[in-house]
Amino acid sequence: MGTLEIFDKLKNIENVSLLEKIRSLLKSVDSSEIYQLKQCEIDVLKKSEEDLKYGRVISQENLE
Repeated sequence: MGTLEIFDKLKNIENVSLLEKIRSLLKSVDSSEIYQLKQCEIDVLKKSEEDLKYGRVISQENLE
């Protein structure tokens, strides 16, 4: 699974419990390492912010 596919899936998750588990996993990562986003990743994040802003979301229930 590519990075863009992961971002696409993450931006559509509405399950709070799942998001909390993901956040917990990410917190356990060594934060001293700096990750530089690629331009395509930045573009996906901007698009997802736009989608949220304009209500272009799908519920977790509808994804399944």
